[in-house]
Amino acid sequence: MAEFSVNIQNFQRYGIYIYKPDDVGNFIFNSSSADFSRAYFAFPLQNFLYNDDKIASFYDVNFTEFAPTIPATPISSVVVNTDEMQQQLDVVTQENTELKSQLDLLISQTNTFQQDSQDLANKQVILELRKSLGQGRVNSDFSEDFPYAPVRKEKP
Repeated sequence: MAEFSVNIQNFQRYGIYIYKPDDVGNFIFNSSSADFSRAYFAFPLQNFLYNDDKIASFYDVNFTEFAPTIPATPISSVVVNTDEMQQQLDVVTQENTELKSQLDLLISQTNTFQQDSQDLANKQVILELRKSLGQGRVNSDFSEDFPYAPVRKEKP
C-alpha cells in the first residue's frame, strides 16, 4: 500500500507515471485497484507551438470567403419602373386570391367527403354486428337508414 501512495505523490508532484500493461499490452483501468497503474490513466498532452511566419509563407492567412462583394453597377444607375412593379404585384395578388378560394373549396369538399366516409364506416360496423347477431346475412337484409334495422321481407 505504501507503494501506491508513493506512486500518487510522484505523479502529483513530478508528473512521473509508468504504465504497467497486462501480458498482451492492454491497459486496464480499475479505480479500486491496489496497483497504481491500473487505478489511473495519464494521457500525454502535446503543446504545439506554431511559427506564424512559416505558415504565412505557405498559406494565405487572410479570410476571403466572407469578403463583401461590390456590385458591378452603381446603385444610383438602377432604374425601377414602379408601374410595371405594381402590375406584377396586382397579378400575384389576384393569383393568391384565386388560390385561396380554390383551397377553401377543397377544404369544404374534404370535410364533406370525410363525413360521408365516416357515415359509411359506421354503417358497415353496425351491419356487421347485426349479421353476427343473426339478424340478417347480407346488406340488403337491412334498411338503408339509421339504425339499419332488419327488413322483413314478405314471402309470396
